[in-house]
Amino acid sequence: MQTALTKGLSEEYKKYLHEDFLANEEHYWRVREKLLKEYKGWWVAIHKGQVVASTKDVWEITEAVGKLGCHAYIAKVGEEDIVFKVRRLEFAYDQSYRPFALPQAEVTFANYAYTSARLYSDVIPDTGADLSILPERDCLDIDLFSSPYLPTLTRGVVGASVPVIVYRGNVEVNGHRFPSLIQFVPEGHERMLGRDVLNQMRVIFDAPANKVTFEP
Repeated sequence: MQTALTKGLSEEYKKYLHEDFLANEEHYWRVREKLLKEYKGWWVAIHKGQVVASTKDVWEITEAVGKLGCHAYIAKVGEEDIVFKVRRLEFAYDQSYRPFALPQAEVTFANYAYTSARLYSDVIPDTGADLSILPERDCLDIDLFSSPYLPTLTRGVVGASVPVIVYRGNVEVNGHRFPSLIQFVPEGHERMLGRDVLNQMRVIFDAPANKVTFEP
């Protein structure tokens, strides 16, 4: 893959991209061949023509950019076309949901700096989703668009992969805070807690007892 992912974004995503981010993205693709020699397989952050952070871990790279407070371009060198999959796995808890019942949890979502947060009681713990999902209106409520972000691809159970922007946010469950990768969905309605968060704790889905237990 030799092209910027942002070129394929819908207008709903493009409107939240900062001009500095786009300039940093352009520079990344100009020097990508050089970066492959030193950083292949690493996450890097590019800002003003420089690699301002590099790491093997996506949490660490988004944390570094958040601390820098800039609109750096984030990419995994040589693997820019990573696809995050979002698949629904439903359980029998909320009997009012159709066609199948599903679990719901009370979760607080916040932006990277934790300057804005909101508690939601209808979040779906989704073990089939690689990342978490919020409707655009919720992202505006928690000022998520001020957080570090990176372009990537996402795909459902069927259909082609599409370019999206994923934001580094925070999630609080049962009094414990976890980093999260959040995709916003224009005109979306459902809130999902994906494996980006679920894999950081012990979660028990107890359908006979009609409950979900979080044990961070």
